Amino acid sequence: MSRTAKSRPPSGSQRKALTAKQRITVSLSRERVRFLRDHHGRAGAPSVSAFVERLVADAQASAERKQLNARAAFYYDSLTAEQRREQSAWGELGEMGLSATED
Repeated sequence: MSRTAKSRPPSGSQRKALTAKQRITVSLSRERVRFLRDHHGRAGAPSVSAFVERLVADAQASAERKQLNARAAFYYDSLTAEQRREQSAWGELGEMGLSATED
C-alpha cells in the first residue's frame, strides 16, 4: 500500500472538528416536540439532541445508500453484453473460491 493510501487516525484538532457540535434553531409542531421528548429515552438516546442527531444520521445514510445504488445501477446498465459476461464469470469464480474455503 502506498504511503498516501494509508489511513491515519485523526489528529486532536481533526477529532475536535469531527465531533464539534453546532447549535441550530428549528421550529416544530407540538406533536413533533412531544414525540421527540417522549421517545428519545426509549430509543436509547441520552438527550433529545442526540436523538435528533441519530435521526438525521439515519436519513443521511439512507440518502447515501440510494445514491450509491443508483451509481451502481448506472454502471451495470452501461456495460456491454461482453462486459456483463466477464463480470458474471468473475462472480462465479469468486463464489467457487468462497465455497472452497467453507469446506
